Order: sequence, then structure tokens, then C-alpha cells
Amino acid sequence: MSEVETIAVDVGYGFVKAVSSNGNKVLFPSVVGSGRDRGLANFIEQNEGGENGLDLSEIHIKIDGKHYYVGEMALKNSSDATRIFERERYNHEYSKILMNVAIQLVTKPSTKEVTLFTGLPLDYFRTQHKDFKAKLLEESPVIEWINGLNNVQSRKISISDVGVFPQGMSAVWSTLMNHEGKTFKSDVMEKGNQIGIIDIGFRTTDICVVEMKGEGAFTPLLQFSETVDQGVVNLYENIKIAYQNKTGGSDLSESKIDRILERQSITYRGQKIDLSNEVEQSYKAVVNSIIDRINKLWKEEGDTFDYIFVVGGGGSLFLDHLQSHFNHRLETIVSSQFANAIGYYRIGKMLYSNDLVSKVAT
Repeated sequence: MSEVETIAVDVGYGFVKAVSSNGNKVLFPSVVGSGRDRGLANFIEQNEGGENGLDLSEIHIKIDGKHYYVGEMALKNSSDATRIFERERYNHEYSKILMNVAIQLVTKPSTKEVTLFTGLPLDYFRTQHKDFKAKLLEESPVIEWINGLNNVQSRKISISDVGVFPQGMSAVWSTLMNHEGKTFKSDVMEKGNQIGIIDIGFRTTDICVVEMKGEGAFTPLLQFSETVDQGVVNLYENIKIAYQNKTGGSDLSESKIDRILERQSITYRGQKIDLSNEVEQSYKAVVNSIIDRINKLWKEEGDTFDYIFVVGGGGSLFLDHLQSHFNHRLETIVSSQFANAIGYYRIGKMLYSNDLVSKVAT
């Protein structure tokens, strides 16, 4: 009987993050597009795989005879590369592809079944978690690996059981322990502490507050918690508009926006365009929207919170611009982008006992 591996996957609007009980983890853009048979190119790339036989920049798969590019491969090579922004994302064909690709990338070669821990944004969790779980427990697809997971031809991994948890709240578990997940932070976990989490993702920001009850337990303070429709995508849109204003309407790819964020400028028709002011104003616009909502939600109570952590893929991007609004007391964590995936894993392992995992395996 094969071992049931434990996996946690966070399918965000921007990136997919996955961690496994075997220590593997992956991160790739949450993008899927149509692909094609590339013949010799695929053969060469498959024989030039990186560490552990993975090449996350060249994920090319087939399901039911149809070619798909995933992640960076889709962004660079698919004319119809798509992120899924629908409210009920779990119903979309591409969500299932992203989830199963992530699972297969982090599992051991011998694994045929997994216990999966995952989650939904706070506002969606309340109404969608049961339907999401049911969708995940449907039969998994057979994935034929053209490239990306080398030395594998085709594979199917069944999901034996699923735990679905709220985003943001789950990230609390990433803040309570050290980055290795071995030692609890006693100062943070002190009974009565109130902890704020600002989890900035690609499309949404989850704002949540919990109160510690001792011995690692905590109670969500739902009156201070909600999902805000602001995130990295708004920063991208602001920069794209600024670029269009400077160039007379030219379009801009996502990878070029990342370059502008790094360089504060871009070369256009041989001329360097300085966008430093526009980048700064773009940051401020998004931060102001998030802060306005937090101020209405927390009011003066936020001044008394013992800790406030900024996590998520957008956490590192916006941290410096947020600090002045919180008297420079914001903190972050190691592997902030994996905060929810790590949180799903840790809380799942606590709630799903070894006895339950053993029953699932049999």
C-alpha cells in the first residue's frame, strides 16, 4: 500500500504555492494557456531539467489529449494565457489544472494519494468552502508531462481527503512559529495577545485579527476581519496606465511591469523613460486604499494590537509604504509568500490527527 503524502497548496490569483511533508516546495504563476506540440524543442528542454528534475519555467502538459502551458511558460508562449478572477474559481477548469500540477510537482515519485490542505479568501470561505472541498474530491486528471517534471511520462495522484481553511487566519500559524515550524514564539503566543494579519495577495488583501487563548489556541475577532479587493494587480494596473500615458497608449506585458518596479524606468523606442514618480504614486494609491479600509475596520483598536504582521506575495512589495501608517511597528516573516500554504499545512496537521491520516491511507 502506497504512503499517503500530506500536501498544502495555496492557489492564489498571482502565484501557486505548494509545500509537502517530504520537504519539497514550489512557486509558479497562477496562469494557464493553450499549448502545442513543439517537437524537438520539448525534447531538448526535457533533457536539460534543473534540480530534482524540475523546470518551473517550462511547464508543458497534456490532459485528455489537449496541450496546456502553465506558469511562466504560459505567460511567455500562450496568446490566451489566463488568470482566473471569477468569484467561484474552484469551478474553473484551470483551477483544477493548477492544483493538480502543484501536487504532482512536490510529491515523491512513488506517491499515488495525498491528503490536501488548502484554503479560500475569508469572504469566500464562509459560503464556498463546502463546494470547494467537494470539487477537490472529484476524480483527479491524468497529467501527461511534456516538460517541467522530467523523467515522468504520465501520472495521476488521487486526493484522499481535504481540509479547507480561511486565508489570512491560516497565515497566523506562520507567524506563531519559527521559519522551520519547530519552535513556538512564546512572546507572540502570550495569552490575551491580539495579533493583526495583513495578507496582501495578487488580487485581494485579507485583513484579520485573532486573540490568543493560551497553549497555541486563538479566537478570530471577526468584527476586525474581512477581504478587500486591492492587491498587486492594482499596482500593475496603475503602472500600466502611467506607461500608456507616457507612450501614447502602448500596451505593456506583466514581465515588463516587474522590470519597471525594479528599475523605475523602461526603454521605449531607444529612449529611457523615467517612471520613478509614477511608480511611487502607484504604490501610494494602493496602500491608501488598503489603509482606508483598515482604518474603518479597526478604528482606534488597531493601536492596541500587540503584533501586526504583513504577509503574502504583496507583503514585501508594500511593507515599506505601509510602515509609516503603523508607527513602523509592522513585522514580516521568513518565506512570507508561502505564509498561507505553510499555515494550511500546520493547522491541518494539528486538526487531522495521525489516526485520521492512517484511516485515510487504508
